Amino acid sequence: MTIKQKIRSSNILMVFIPIIVTALTLVICMHTSLGSYLYSLETMYKDENGIQSAQSLIYTYQQELWENNWGEQGTKVQGEPIRQSEAMYHMEKKLSKMGYHILVKKSGHLLYSNFSDGDMDSAEMAAGGALHSAKNMTAGSENVSVIKNTFYHDENEFSIIAVNSGQGEQQVVSYFQSYIMRYVLIFLILFFSVTILVNVGLSYWVSKSVLTPLKKLSLGTKEIKEGNLDTMLNYHKKDEFGEVCQDFEDMRRYLKQSVEERLEYENRRKEMISGISHDLRTPLTSIGGYLDGLIDGIADTPEKRKRYLNAIKTRAKDLERLVDSLSEYNRLENGRLKYHLEYGDLKCFFEQYLALYREEAKNNGVKVLFAAKEKRYPAYFDEYEMNRVFDNLFTNTIRYREGSKSIVEIRLKRSADQSWIEITFTDDGPGVPAESFERIFETFYRVDDARSQAGKGSGIGLAVVKEIITGHGGTVYAENCGGLSIIINLPVTKE
Repeated sequence: MTIKQKIRSSNILMVFIPIIVTALTLVICMHTSLGSYLYSLETMYKDENGIQSAQSLIYTYQQELWENNWGEQGTKVQGEPIRQSEAMYHMEKKLSKMGYHILVKKSGHLLYSNFSDGDMDSAEMAAGGALHSAKNMTAGSENVSVIKNTFYHDENEFSIIAVNSGQGEQQVVSYFQSYIMRYVLIFLILFFSVTILVNVGLSYWVSKSVLTPLKKLSLGTKEIKEGNLDTMLNYHKKDEFGEVCQDFEDMRRYLKQSVEERLEYENRRKEMISGISHDLRTPLTSIGGYLDGLIDGIADTPEKRKRYLNAIKTRAKDLERLVDSLSEYNRLENGRLKYHLEYGDLKCFFEQYLALYREEAKNNGVKVLFAAKEKRYPAYFDEYEMNRVFDNLFTNTIRYREGSKSIVEIRLKRSADQSWIEITFTDDGPGVPAESFERIFETFYRVDDARSQAGKGSGIGLAVVKEIITGHGGTVYAENCGGLSIIINLPVTKE
């Protein structure tokens, strides 16, 4: 059963169950003391010979007479018969069915009568002399009933006499059934009609308020199933379904973002595989060429053979570097970078690091300037991983410089609140375009797309730097400042 059917059924049952229970209760009560009470009530309103009903009809008939005949002045001849309206005709017919005949007089002159031959005699027998002297009366004797109503207008006297002689058709309905029960039934019908209309309206309203967001959610799920993540749910009401639709929208946006990130990652991965394949092919081709030269005897002097062998060694180192890059990528992919944070002094760390790197820097044409105003810069860091960070930074400086020599400046500075230590690594290289500042820390991203140069990077180095610094709870970003500056912020505490 659908929600719509359940709502309709529940509303219908809310109406009919109380009605059925009430009806069963009345049936049971009719066989108990309540039945006797109703019988007494009906007996109290019992209309012998239909006198009460006849009086009501005569009063209404009198009103019609006034509107159609007696209210007109100066146009009627004394004693002229009355005109029967449609309503008067139907009332006279009802009185006849009840056994009553009527007689209408105006100032003693007969205007209308449907009395039978013995009606007047029966009336005089039941009412006696009061029939002519009394103005208003109700009398009965055995099966005979007499009703007389008199009223005045100006100087005219009007009277209506109704007689039931107890003969002929006698269709008398009790006053209790005719009026009280009739109005009770009308009230019940009106109550049921209003209840049903209200339930139908409420069912439609509730169904619409429930089914509309459900249809939107169903449409949204079908669109997502078909791969369309751009379809938005336009439902913004402040109710429970509004909250569900908002959660659905959040999920859709999250899925869309995830898919876009995955596609971007796949594209970068393809670029990386294509780039590394090209980078592997370049030294391999070069090595093969030098080996062919040695085999074919092109290097016919010891100097040439040494030069060929040195070139082969250089290209082998390029291959080793590329394999190391793939290893670094694998560690980043699998999240296997673990950190052993220990309390130490960053100033002492850099002094030791630069002392070990001094010979290599000299061979690579790198001059290092180190500046730290304070005596100590204590922080928690992993010394081994921090070595790798600055190995990668120095490697990038050498790899991408435009000349044969470089100047690198490393500065240490505390933040104003003493909670961070800022490390600035600045070289005198060409820098990077401003739009690449964010992307240079992405895996496989390279500003220079010219892959024909063996020795250019594969886009792993700065990604490793960011991964390690983030693992320390710090941040890293780049700026152009007469070269390229890498700014690292490390927290003083483990938190």
